[in-house]
Amino acid sequence: WRYLIDIMVLVAVTFLLDVVASAFIRAPTGLQRELFVFDAIGKMLLVGVAWGLIRLRGETLADIGLKRPVSWMRTFMIGIGLAAIVFIAMYLSEKAGFRRDVSKFKDVQGNVELALLGVLYAFIGAGFYEEFMFRGFLMQGLAMLFGASRVAWIAACILQGALFGAAHAYQNPLGIAITGTLGVLMGLIVLASGRNLWAVIIGHGLFDASRFVLFYFEGPPTG
Repeated sequence: WRYLIDIMVLVAVTFLLDVVASAFIRAPTGLQRELFVFDAIGKMLLVGVAWGLIRLRGETLADIGLKRPVSWMRTFMIGIGLAAIVFIAMYLSEKAGFRRDVSKFKDVQGNVELALLGVLYAFIGAGFYEEFMFRGFLMQGLAMLFGASRVAWIAACILQGALFGAAHAYQNPLGIAITGTLGVLMGLIVLASGRNLWAVIIGHGLFDASRFVLFYFEGPPTG
């Protein structure tokens, strides 16, 4: 139950930060550099809170997956391969008409500063933060709550993927389904790699960074 309490504490802190940010920081009317900066700072604060909770229960970051892989070369290759496969699949599906709503990133088109900030943010706010939280902190916490068996880890993988999809509700129902499926896929990669996060951190970061580069040249898909 300690893991459930930690998850609830982190969720509460997340909502609290959102309330404080809404009260004291005027929301930009469009996608601006301040939005990237504030969001990245907020995510790193949440990582700090999660790290503190992990320490308080007598564990280390290695216990949630931030540990040295057996082979960095193999890990990078898996990450690069994951990013390439997902990028190609997403690009072709969008050309076929299956499109998530990513119109919030329309201001990146033709804007070098926003594109560069987006690429940097992709590694911090998506690659590291989302994998740390969903495939690390959350998946481990749910697996421990369910009994830490093999079945418990599979159930935790599926549930964290569903929650990951729900966290991207702004992308429309198709976006929720696609993102949730990718969340489960990355969770399975973590489990297959001995519960190591680095391959999916690299792959997730590279994929999101490549999307910002694409948005700079073509803009997000519409329609």
